[in-house]
Amino acid sequence: MDEANLRELLDGLQRGEVSADDAVAALRRLPFADLGFARVDHHRALRQGMAETVFAPGKDAGQCAAIVAELLAQPGNGPVVLSRASAAQVAAAMAANADGV
Repeated sequence: MDEANLRELLDGLQRGEVSADDAVAALRRLPFADLGFARVDHHRALRQGMAETVFAPGKDAGQCAAIVAELLAQPGNGPVVLSRASAAQVAAAMAANADGV
């Protein structure tokens, strides 16, 4: 989530277009999501102006795909950079996230 998305969420809450429960659900994902094998930093875009880069070495193709999916699920985190990835890791990330890649 970046600053623009956060402002949009809060404005929607203030106007009554977003329920308090929906706002809490959106904010619950901040600052990170624990996938068990990786902690995905959703707050980085707010702090740095760009979403987290996924460092692929040491991760299998499925893990890369899951991390990319988690980042793309949060508004304001795209585009996602998958660095030093093998062809298999890139293919898995793109296949699992065809709508967001």
